Amino acid sequence: NWTTIFLGVKERSGIDDADAVLGFGKLDGVVNWMLILVAFALLIFLIGAIVAVRRVAMVPTIRLVSDRQQPELTLARGHTWHLFNSHIWSTGQDAAAVIKKQLQLLIPDIKIFLDVDDLKSIGALEEYISRS
Repeated sequence: NWTTIFLGVKERSGIDDADAVLGFGKLDGVVNWMLILVAFALLIFLIGAIVAVRRVAMVPTIRLVSDRQQPELTLARGHTWHLFNSHIWSTGQDAAAVIKKQLQLLIPDIKIFLDVDDLKSIGALEEYISRS
């Protein structure tokens, strides 16, 4: 409670004028400034949230012509990924990663195999392909 703090400082300091100790005579001014600062912080948060929502809404996605909805992707039984993204080991790793990220932006629910992210054993490569 601010009143308790205010009176405690007054008692400990021995000075009867709280304004001399704390820099303000009444709690009303402090409370008003605190309310203004909280309102300002909430306003900044609200503006940031609006900007974030607008950015997300502006990200292009693939949509069906018939109903303007994103396609519902399903996986067949035993499949883990919709796409197996393959590349030349010596030169294509960066390009394959970019392709995966771009496809995930366009189709958020897509699951794509990329060796850097998903390969556990090179000996199981054929299994990974069959699960795609």
